[in-house]
Amino acid sequence: MRYLLILLCFLLSPLNHALSLREDSPQQYVVQHGDSLWSIANKYLKNPWEWKSLWRANPNIQNPNRLYPGAVLILDYFQNQPYIRVLSNGTIKLSPRVRPRQADEAIPTIPLVDIRPFLDESLVLDEDVLTRAPYVVAFMGEHMLGGQGAQVYVKGLHPSTEMPPGGSIAYSIFRGGKNYIDPITNELLGFNANLVGYGELVAGGDPATLLLTSIRVGIKKMDKVLINNSPEFDFYFEPKSPARSVSGYIIEMPGGMPSGNSQVAVGGVIVINLGVTSGIEAGDVLGIYGKKRIIRDPKNPLIPINLPPERIGEALVFRPFTKTSFALVVRSTRAIYLMDRVTNP
Repeated sequence: MRYLLILLCFLLSPLNHALSLREDSPQQYVVQHGDSLWSIANKYLKNPWEWKSLWRANPNIQNPNRLYPGAVLILDYFQNQPYIRVLSNGTIKLSPRVRPRQADEAIPTIPLVDIRPFLDESLVLDEDVLTRAPYVVAFMGEHMLGGQGAQVYVKGLHPSTEMPPGGSIAYSIFRGGKNYIDPITNELLGFNANLVGYGELVAGGDPATLLLTSIRVGIKKMDKVLINNSPEFDFYFEPKSPARSVSGYIIEMPGGMPSGNSQVAVGGVIVINLGVTSGIEAGDVLGIYGKKRIIRDPKNPLIPINLPPERIGEALVFRPFTKTSFALVVRSTRAIYLMDRVTNP
């Protein structure tokens, strides 16, 4: 039976090339707290984006496509092809019974500490979404700004169509930032929006009334109001190569150095001019290439020589939008700059 299961896994798997297995790959590894899927893939593969070809889910365990602290990974071979199988995916022992791991206890794909501000505090909104988004029109008591505990009036919210049965809705309040423009075509790619506060519905109508439950800065008129986690995304995904050929550029470094000398390294977040319309998905790994260099021929100094772009790192997309994406730099050999190129790894 075990042989048949392994055979079936291989027949259904995307293995069609030799994997870049590291020579020092551990034969057995116990998943630790603080591990990420990327860090584990990096222990086994020179190219961690090949993880999906190495991984073999165990259908006999709960949540077979997730990994938990305590999971035991075994490196095995079938017809000379390596694969990873799981002996145990970890359990929490609560005497006198054992509680299975919950899905949200799985290790993340990449360290959440590096990307958390970009999961719920920053968005890229399309022009039509920004135009249609509900917005703050006034404050109770004729105040000029809204502080924590204040009530605000919001036009276009239509809570009756959004309210879950027997529940309430939490809203995020965003303020528009810079526009993202494609550096090659000058196309408007989207609008950066930054979180300024949270609110809960007090009364319906148009305008509806929100109670400000938490704020980062004072709420202003025209601030946009969206349901929490809108647009929705799932931050559990597997590192992989893009499904089709892509090529783009780094257009913003939100966490980089001050403007004019923007650069990031491993752990830095970048914005690229590729998104869902380009075929980009969460988990896609992109190679980063430095700008072309021009040198003088040492034999004939008057003759310029164009050197090919050098591969300087990789970035993993964790939140794609329509025409842009947030990506985390996961490897680099030198500083990464604006307008460095990104393409298939």
